[in-house]
Amino acid sequence: MTHTARVEPITRHREDATMLAGWRVVDVTDPDAPVEVSRHDNEPEAIEAARDFERQTAREPGSARDDDQDYDAGETPTR
Repeated sequence: MTHTARVEPITRHREDATMLAGWRVVDVTDPDAPVEVSRHDNEPEAIEAARDFERQTAREPGSARDDDQDYDAGETPTR
């Protein structure tokens, strides 16, 4: 089954500020039970990891064809 991944920031809260501590990839195939897949220092690494994760699970038996989900709305698709 093809899994669905989400990239989200990891934040740390202090008294006076919220700081970005990194990025994580979360498997949200089951929206009621998200599972963290990996952590990364920057967003581009996390986006690539999410794509790789979905690509790997798309090869499993019974998986639907990959739909090339867009993780970063600022990216221009290349085909």
